[in-house]
Amino acid sequence: MVALKRFRTSGPSFADLVPYAGLIDNGVLLLKDGSLMAGWYFAGPDSESATDQERNELSRQINAVLSRLGSGWMIQVEAVRIPTIDYPSAGSCYFPDAVTRAIDAERRAHFEREHGHFESKHAIVLTYRPLEPRKSGLTRYIYSDEASRKASFAETVLHFFKMTIREVEQYLANSLSIQRMQTREISERGGERTARYDELLQFVRFCIIGETHPLRIPGVPMYLDWVATAELEHGLTPRIDNRFLAVIAIDGLPAESWPGILNSLDLMPLTYRWSSRFVFLDAEEARARLERTRKKWQQKVRPFFDQLFQTQSRSVDQDALSMVAETEDAIAQASSQLVAYGYYTPVIVAFDRDRAALQEKAEAIRRLIQAEGFGARIETLNATDAYLGSLPGNWYCNIREPLINTSNLADLVPLNSVWSGNPIAPCPFYPDHSPPLMQVASGSTPFRLNLHVDDVGHTLIFGPTGSGKSTLLGLIAAQFRRYQSAQIFAFDKGNSLLPLTLAAGGDHYEIGGYGADGATRLAFCPLAELESDGDRAWAAEWLEMLVALQGVAISPNHRNAISRQTALMSTAPGRSLSDFVSGVQMREIKDALHHYTVDGPMGQLLDAEKDGLLLSAFQTFDIEQLMNLGERNLVPVLTYLFHRIEKRLDGRPSLIILDEAWLMLGHPVFRSKIREWLKVLRKANCAVVLATQSISDAERSGIIDVLKESCPTKICLPNRSAREPGTREFYEGIGFNDRQIEIVSTSIPKREYYVASPEGRRLFDMSLGPVALSFVGASGKEALKRIRALKSTHGQEWPIHWLQSRGVQDAAALLAFE
Repeated sequence: MVALKRFRTSGPSFADLVPYAGLIDNGVLLLKDGSLMAGWYFAGPDSESATDQERNELSRQINAVLSRLGSGWMIQVEAVRIPTIDYPSAGSCYFPDAVTRAIDAERRAHFEREHGHFESKHAIVLTYRPLEPRKSGLTRYIYSDEASRKASFAETVLHFFKMTIREVEQYLANSLSIQRMQTREISERGGERTARYDELLQFVRFCIIGETHPLRIPGVPMYLDWVATAELEHGLTPRIDNRFLAVIAIDGLPAESWPGILNSLDLMPLTYRWSSRFVFLDAEEARARLERTRKKWQQKVRPFFDQLFQTQSRSVDQDALSMVAETEDAIAQASSQLVAYGYYTPVIVAFDRDRAALQEKAEAIRRLIQAEGFGARIETLNATDAYLGSLPGNWYCNIREPLINTSNLADLVPLNSVWSGNPIAPCPFYPDHSPPLMQVASGSTPFRLNLHVDDVGHTLIFGPTGSGKSTLLGLIAAQFRRYQSAQIFAFDKGNSLLPLTLAAGGDHYEIGGYGADGATRLAFCPLAELESDGDRAWAAEWLEMLVALQGVAISPNHRNAISRQTALMSTAPGRSLSDFVSGVQMREIKDALHHYTVDGPMGQLLDAEKDGLLLSAFQTFDIEQLMNLGERNLVPVLTYLFHRIEKRLDGRPSLIILDEAWLMLGHPVFRSKIREWLKVLRKANCAVVLATQSISDAERSGIIDVLKESCPTKICLPNRSAREPGTREFYEGIGFNDRQIEIVSTSIPKREYYVASPEGRRLFDMSLGPVALSFVGASGKEALKRIRALKSTHGQEWPIHWLQSRGVQDAAALLAFE
C-alpha cells in the first residue's frame, strides 16, 4: 500500500471558501447555507444627459423597490469596468468596394491604435436566506391552502423566492433596462445534442477570477464550487492565478448623499469591479440596533463623573449630541417603513499581473474616491476577507457598520452609466450577430451607433448649416455598405455625396442638369412599365397629378380617359408621354400634358422613349437644379423616383437618405409620401433618414407627430441657439430635457454629435481620419471640380490620385482595387 496521507492536506481549499452549491432552477443558484440567488444585467440612463430632477426621481423609484425587502435579503450591485478592444472584423463585413472598405479599415486601425477604451457593465444580484423550517411551519399551516401544505419546505421557499424576484424585476423594469441572467440551451453537432450554459454562473466566475467565458454546466448541476478552480495565495496583496489582487474599501461616508455621487468611478480608464453589498434588516431589528447606537452616543454626551454624581458641568460633547439627534431621526425613518436599513459594504476589486502597476491603479482609485468626499483605504491584512465578501452570495465576510438606509443606498450605487450602444445590429431582419452600423472611439468609453430600435431604423437629423450634417450622412452611407446586399438611395443638395458615391462605384445624377460625367442628361420614361394592375394604377394616378398641377380640375371624365389610354398603352410598343398625348381623346388632358412632352420645357426629363435610370446598389440624386425648376416640375420627377425606389425594396437592407428634407416637408404630396414611408417601409427592411437644417419647417410640416413617433432615433448637431426661445420649444417637443439642450448648444460643430433613442443617449465624436474625410468631408466647389477632372482623366482609379493629392501616403495600397 502507498502512504497517501502526507500528500493530502486537511485545510480548506479555495473552493471551500466560495458559497455556491448547485443550480436548482432556470437562473436560480442554491448556496451552501441554503440561500437562493438570482441576477440581472441592467443599464441606466446616460449620466451626462440626465438632469438632477431625473436622477432624484430614479433614486426615489429604486428606494421604493428596495424598501419592500427585509431580513433574510441581500442585494449586490456590481459595476464592472472592462477593456474594449473589439472592432467589427473585416470578415463580418461585406463592403463591395475598395473605398468604403478602406474607410472602415482606417477606423478600425484608429480604434485599435488608441488604447484605453473601457466600457461598464452593470449587474444586480439578489440573495434570499429563508427562515429555519421550525420557525416558518406554523405560518404555513395557518395561511396556506391545502395544496401548499403538501408541498415540501424547499418547494415553498423556491416558490416564494421566484414570486418575489419576479415582483422586484417588474418594479425595476419601470426605471431601468433590465435582463435576467438565465440558463440557455445551445444545439451542438447539427442538433444531435444540447449543451446548457448559465449566465449567472458565468458572472460568478468572472467575479472570482476576473475572466469571462461561457461555462458549460453538467447534466446534474450540483457541487458547483468547482467554478473556483483558480489558485488563491493569501497575503497582504493576495494573488489569484498569477494575478495580484487589490481591494480598495470605501470606509467613510459624507454627511449627505445625492444621486450619482460616485458616477466618476464609472468613467475611469481602468479595469476593476465595484461591488456594493447591502444586507437588509427588518424595521424592528433595525430599530433595535439603532437604539443601541443611540444609547452609546447618549452615554458620551455628559462626562462619566457628571452621570455618576448627578452633577452638571459645562463639558457637553456637542458631536455626541448631534449624533443622538441623527440616530433618533433614523429610528423615526425606520418606523415609517418608507426606507429599509441594512449593512452597506462597498469595495473596488482590481487585478494585474504586475504588482507595481496594480499599486498605481489602486492609488488612482483611492484618490478619486477621496476627492468625492469619501474615506478610502487599500486593504492589507483584511484584503482576502474583503475580496471574499465582494463575491455574489457571500453574507458573512467583511460586514461593515454603521447602518444606512435604502434612500442613501440608491444614491450610492451606480444606477447611471455611459451608454456604449448595442454591439450587434438590433434589426431582426439582418443576419444574426450583424455588426453595428458604426463604432467610434469617443473618449474612454467607445460608442456603437445603430439607427435601428428593434425593426425601426427611421432617423431624424437636425442641425444648422455648417455643423457637419453632410459629413455625418456621408459616413452613415459609407458604413451602411458593410451589410450584405445593402442598397442606398440618397437625395442630395449641393453634391455633398458625389465623392463617396463615385468612389464607391455608385451612380450620381444631377436631376435637371448634366450627369456625373458632365456629358449626358438623364431622361425618364415613367410609363415604361404597365404590365401589372398596380403599375397601371400608379401610372393613372401620376398622370392625374400632372394634369392637376397644370390647373385642371380632375373630373370623372378625365379619370376615365386617362385610365382607358393607360390600358391601351400596356399592349403598345411606344410608351412615352408623347405617345400617351397622341392617343388620349380629351383636349384638356392633351393641353395639360403638353408641358411635359418634348415640345414643352420638361420633355428633356419626362418624355424619353426608354428610361435612362438604372438603379444601382448606391444611387444618389442631386436635386438642387431640379428645385430651381419650380413645383410643377419638381413634384412629378421626385414622385416618379420615389416609385422606382419603392419597387426596389425587396427585403434587402436598404437606406433612404433625404438631405435637406425641409424641401419635401413643405409640400403636401411629399408630406403624405414621407408619412407613408415612415409607417410601412420598416416591413421592407428599409430605414429612412431625414436630415434638415430648418427646425421651423419640421414644426410646420403637419406631420411632426409622425416624425416623433416613427423616428425613434434622433441625432442633433451642435446648435448654439438651442437654448433660445423659439428653438428651445422644438427640442422640448421631441422630448429633450434641459441638460440635453445644454449639451446640444455647447458641443463642437463638425466634430461632436448627440444621439437620443429609447435605448440610450450619448454625445459622441466620429473620429474621422484623412481617408474618410477625403470622401465624406470634401464638398467644396474646388474639391468637386478636382474630383470630376480626376475621374475624367483616370477613370475608376481616380480615388488613388485624389488621396495622393491630399497627402495620404500609400493610397494605392489602401485602395486595393479588385
